[in-house]
Amino acid sequence: MAFDEQMSEGDYARRRRWKRIRTSVTLLVLIGFVVGAAWYSWRNVVNDEGGEAAAEQSDQACAPGVPTAAPAPADIQVNIYNATDRNGLASAVARLVRERGFVVVDIDNDPLDREITGTAEVRSGPDQQAAAGLVASLVPGATYVPDERTDAVVDLVLGEAFEALADPAAPAPTASSTLPPCQPSQQAE
Repeated sequence: MAFDEQMSEGDYARRRRWKRIRTSVTLLVLIGFVVGAAWYSWRNVVNDEGGEAAAEQSDQACAPGVPTAAPAPADIQVNIYNATDRNGLASAVARLVRERGFVVVDIDNDPLDREITGTAEVRSGPDQQAAAGLVASLVPGATYVPDERTDAVVDLVLGEAFEALADPAAPAPTASSTLPPCQPSQQAE
């Protein structure tokens, strides 16, 4: 007796229905895969084309074309972040920064949790470059990192090589001061 002869009409219909369902599900999964691959490829092409422009903008953000007068320290809000394993470093530096007339908003560990091997990073939005330059003058060797923030707060992130703030008796930065060397914005991390 053949296999087909043993199956009843109901069994045969049920198998055909499951075969159609399985084929439909397989096709939907394949279509989803193709759409996902196309979307992923499109996103990479857009990011690669925009990446070069973003790098150029980042370089421009690091070296402002027209120097502006640095605001008074009392007009600058600063977050002091610690990117080291030294306990209490941000608090101690925040106290000294307050003594120099800056408004300290937040004291904490680096929210980006980045490893900073240099003395410090100064992070700000593009509209706060003059304030960032003044904050960077507090730490010799600080690096400027532009980001996309829109608020007026500047972050001072203390790194592994940090030893002390700059001598307060040193001349204050002027309107012709430039920002310290910068690194590209790293928001994607």
